[in-house]
Amino acid sequence: MKTLFTLLMMSSFVITSIAREHKHDDKQKQESKLTDSDKLQIAVQKICPVMGAKLGSMGEPIKIQIGEQIAYLCCKGCLGKQAKAKHWQTIQNNIARAQGVCPIMGKPVTSDMKSTVVDGQQIFVCCPPCIPKIQADKKTALRKVHANYATFVKKDVQAKRDQLHIMAQSICPVTGKKLGSMGAPIEVQVGDEHAFLCCKGCVDKKLSAEHWATIQTNLAKAQSTCPVMGGKLPEDATSTIVNGRKIFVCCASCIKKINANPETYLGKLDAQIDKNTREKKGPNHADKK
Repeated sequence: MKTLFTLLMMSSFVITSIAREHKHDDKQKQESKLTDSDKLQIAVQKICPVMGAKLGSMGEPIKIQIGEQIAYLCCKGCLGKQAKAKHWQTIQNNIARAQGVCPIMGKPVTSDMKSTVVDGQQIFVCCPPCIPKIQADKKTALRKVHANYATFVKKDVQAKRDQLHIMAQSICPVTGKKLGSMGAPIEVQVGDEHAFLCCKGCVDKKLSAEHWATIQTNLAKAQSTCPVMGGKLPEDATSTIVNGRKIFVCCASCIKKINANPETYLGKLDAQIDKNTREKKGPNHADKK
């Protein structure tokens, strides 16, 4: 395994060489598409090793190589630039956290443990003797790691969606208190919708019609635009429910499009709520990595 210092020293040359390949092979670059494996690794890596920006926030990430490892940049502007040690360490932490356990022994791993590289992907191990076992059966090790990645990413996406839903909902439908003011909100089911209560004390209590109406207004304001047509939502906007989430639309015909591709529009809903939340908090608001 190469040390962090060695990898970072190598990164400037490697990224530069790939930049030259991009200049001389524009056609191939345009036709290239990220594989499902690439997308999974991007979701795990999360940030660019050069800028520290969230991958995907500046267009489709660019696949490069740092030492023996495959990595992803946020944009073309990072080609030819050196990875920063602090961002690279964050990426190692992200990879270890998503991997969770050693694929040989099943014991928890952290980014300060030994690792090996298989087909460009870093795999952390609980002890050095696990490395030759991984190299002897690479496919099995990668399959286990990717399964852990998929589980982690699914939970991570759901946690982010829940947080956005909490911010949009804003208040408890029972007491009207601000969510988060009484500890971690409690998720419940209200008809076909998911909702959050301010505390355990509100579980099994009757919802206030006034607070529930306010919540519907809050959800529409947090969304602000139709995810299908992109225009501003009318005051009498209709809605549909997808996986427990209410999505407001400008007209009934948009509901068919949402039902045909629900995950796409849930993603657009989350992006719009996130954008509106950022604008409300102001330019000094920053994501926690």
